[in-house]
Amino acid sequence: MLEFWVSDLQHGEEYFTVPGVSGTWTFTRRSNYHDLVGQTERGQVVATFYVSNPDFSLETDDQQSIDLSDDLVDICLVLSFLNAHCVTVTGTTLGSRGMLMQLDERHLAARSIVGFDRLWNPDFSGLFADWQTVIRPAYRQRGLRLQLSHWLSGLTCFTLEDLYLSAGVQMDMVKQQEIAAGGGPGLTYFQGMQSASTRYGIIPLSHDATKMRNDLLHEGKLSGANFQSKTKRECAQVIADTMTWLDTYVLKILGFEDKLHGLPRWKVGALEHGLPSISIR
Repeated sequence: MLEFWVSDLQHGEEYFTVPGVSGTWTFTRRSNYHDLVGQTERGQVVATFYVSNPDFSLETDDQQSIDLSDDLVDICLVLSFLNAHCVTVTGTTLGSRGMLMQLDERHLAARSIVGFDRLWNPDFSGLFADWQTVIRPAYRQRGLRLQLSHWLSGLTCFTLEDLYLSAGVQMDMVKQQEIAAGGGPGLTYFQGMQSASTRYGIIPLSHDATKMRNDLLHEGKLSGANFQSKTKRECAQVIADTMTWLDTYVLKILGFEDKLHGLPRWKVGALEHGLPSISIR
C-alpha cells in the first residue's frame, strides 16, 4: 500500500477516487480539515488530505514504481490547476520490497500560494472517472505537465508583469503544440493562438494580447511602444482575458468544460487591486 500526505488541497467531499495506472488513488480529508484549510488561506503549507493506493504491491518492480509516481505527479498538477494552490504529495511511504519509498524530483515541492480563485465540482470521483483512459492521454499528448508547471509557477508572482510573462511562456507552448499537430513550422505567436482557438472552439484573443506581450519582452513594461498609453485597468483586462483563454484551453483538453463552477475566475478588478496588484509599469 502507498500513502502520502497531500498539501493545500481543498475539496468539499470527505474523499474521492481517481483510477490510476495501477489501482485506484483515494484522496481522503483529514479529520480536522476545516481548521487546516483556514491555515492554508493564511499562507501556511498544510497537509489537508492524504492519498492512498491499496492495490500497490510491495513486490512492484522499479519501472512500475516510476509509472505510479508519474501518475501521481500528473493528478496533483491537475488538482493544483483546479485549486489554484500547490497541491502536491509529501513524505515517504513503504514501497517495493519493504523499503521506504522516497518522493523523487518529479514531484513539486510544497509551497504556499494565496489569493487566487479555484474551480470546483461537487463530485471529483465523477470528474476524474476517465482519468486513465481519456483524460491523462489527452493531457500528455498536449504537453500539459510542463504547461501546468508554468501556470502554477506564475501564481507565485509579485507583479502583474510576472503573471503575464508566465502567460506568454504558456502561449508559446501552445504554439509549439500546434506546430507539432501539423499547423506548420512558420506559425507566429498570434497564429498559434488562433490555430488552437479553432481546434478547441475557443474565442480568440485580440491583438492587444500580443502587443502587450511584445512590450513586456522588449521594454520590460506592459504598456509601451506597441500597447501605448494604457491604464493599469486596461492592462489588467488583457491579462484577465489571456488567463481565461488559458483556463479554457486546458479545460477543453481535459474534457472538463461545462463541468466546473467558478468560471471565469480571472476578474479585472481582482487583478487591478488584489493579488498580484503591484505593477512596475
